[in-house]
Amino acid sequence: MMQFRLTANPVRAISQPGRKQPRMVPHITVEQQRKWLTDRAEGLGFEIVKTVSADSMDSEGTENFDIVSRDWPILRRGHRTLRLSRVTYEGLLRVNDLDQFKQTLMNGVGREKAFGMGLMTVIPRG
Repeated sequence: MMQFRLTANPVRAISQPGRKQPRMVPHITVEQQRKWLTDRAEGLGFEIVKTVSADSMDSEGTENFDIVSRDWPILRRGHRTLRLSRVTYEGLLRVNDLDQFKQTLMNGVGREKAFGMGLMTVIPRG
């Protein structure tokens, strides 16, 4: 089990008729941004640790992570101006696939890595 912090650019692709490249649209709501991370976790080699409340009837539990920061930085790329969605997540994870998790730590998560997004830091927890 590890504590993690991830700053990412949660987006989804929308296909456009007649174009090869899809349009990338940011997730706006906290619910969409949380789902973005939970949907990718297994493919990245980990699972978000779930907590179950003693007084809850829900045996599934809830993912043990929070969104601690959300903002829209404006970046300049040549003569273009980019407005990105930047979200910082913090919480607990459990590694399921060590090789895939190592790749995740080395390669990052999601898009816009050139702008500092996608970096995950982890601290082992006892």
